Amino acid sequence: MKKITLNTILLGVLLFSSCNKWLDVKPAAQVTKDEMFSTQKGFRDALTGAYIRMKSGNVYGGNMMWGNIEYMARNWDVSNAQFTGLTNLANANYSDAVVKEWLAATYADEYKIVADVNSILQNIDRQKALFTGDNYRLIKGEALALRAFAHFDVLRMFGPMPDNPGTVGVLPYVKEVSKEIVTPVPFREFAQQVLADLDEAETLLKEVDPFLQYSMTELNPPANSTAIPVVADNFYMYRQVRMNYYAVLALKARVYMWLIPQDDANRGNAVKYAKMVIDAKDRNGQPTFRLGRASDVSAGDYTMSCEHIAALSIFDLKETANGLFGESGTLVRYDFNFQDGFYYLNNLFPVTERVSDIRWNNMWVYKPAPGGVPSYVLYKKYIQKTFQPVLQAPLLRLSEMYLILTECAPDKAEAEGYYGAYCAEKGIPFTNGFNAGNWEADRKNKMIREYVREFYAEGQTFFTYKRFNLATLPASWTGTYYTATTARYIVPKPDREINYHNN
Repeated sequence: MKKITLNTILLGVLLFSSCNKWLDVKPAAQVTKDEMFSTQKGFRDALTGAYIRMKSGNVYGGNMMWGNIEYMARNWDVSNAQFTGLTNLANANYSDAVVKEWLAATYADEYKIVADVNSILQNIDRQKALFTGDNYRLIKGEALALRAFAHFDVLRMFGPMPDNPGTVGVLPYVKEVSKEIVTPVPFREFAQQVLADLDEAETLLKEVDPFLQYSMTELNPPANSTAIPVVADNFYMYRQVRMNYYAVLALKARVYMWLIPQDDANRGNAVKYAKMVIDAKDRNGQPTFRLGRASDVSAGDYTMSCEHIAALSIFDLKETANGLFGESGTLVRYDFNFQDGFYYLNNLFPVTERVSDIRWNNMWVYKPAPGGVPSYVLYKKYIQKTFQPVLQAPLLRLSEMYLILTECAPDKAEAEGYYGAYCAEKGIPFTNGFNAGNWEADRKNKMIREYVREFYAEGQTFFTYKRFNLATLPASWTGTYYTATTARYIVPKPDREINYHNN
């Protein structure tokens, strides 16, 4: 039998923060595929490898989080005229050689994540007898969820407009590690396969995920804790940095929102799963997740980790953020220092509305250019406090569930109920509700603005604009006024379509 050589990922040191203990990992010796999947530990190592892959700078450790995807939404301005690749990317010049290389790397790494988990899924059933306790269900459930997550983001970025997807094959939905080329399937079939993976993941994780039994606090003991861990197996602590049961539900809500233009019945499914996340309770009857509030910002938790349904553990996030967003960083906003301190950001965060807005206060600061003009504004979301940093980047947050319920509410009163609860925690004035004259249009504009303000540097703005097929913004939020056609949103696949095969 031909043996396949794999790089295994072994467990490494434990890193600590204020409310999280992280699993760091490093590559070790090479083993054969047969050897790797001959033990439960081998399956765990392979799953850990998939999470490590997600931290690649081409995907969620950079370009699909705070990097290229945010330039595509014009959330960042190009601070140096020599950065022609970024200028072309921001202008949606996807034919530029540098831009094509960047996009191809993202496409490739998304499918590498798929390949990582497919190696698990191709072997796990035949090796089911190896597993102890709930390990089989937990590992397989997480692997399926990761496969759906990566595929769905490929669809959102490289797929057609959700309101006009056509019937031709658009992208391959890869389920096996093979040398064979996988034929692209139409939008509807691709989406159905995403949901099928999530349905199976939900079934597997339901009732066995420790997140259903214990609170986030119990699963995230501080570094100096002397308490006995609630889960004897440390591999299943820190569930919010894995694709846990609630992450599956939240992702289903996100997917169904994308599919509403195809069938309005999907609106009901989006609501169903968003509510399941919001209504989740721990064993003490307390909400599993809560919305971020002013006290979190005061404590230096700018990403609102209490909201993280799923997040990526990044042990060097402090250094990464200082390099990208700090004094020498390139991820900045262009603005003018007028009487009240800003100009373009005043449209995104109106002066009269931002007094207590936790997404504004202490989050944006000036970074003067040589000579003082123009001025650049740096964003502090990922800047870490000196002690007990929060070293994780969110993939799915509770705020999104509230916005989904607001957007899908059938009447003004219900929409105001969900949005009002959200605004109360975020410090957003909303005492008068939506405009009485045309409340649905007002709701739409507010939802677009909230997705930008809430998920800045989290890779969601571009997808929000694409979902709404947005041609212009409700107000001028950027130095270069945002205009778009479908050509901006339909990102071309690589010239040589990359299907990652591990052989």
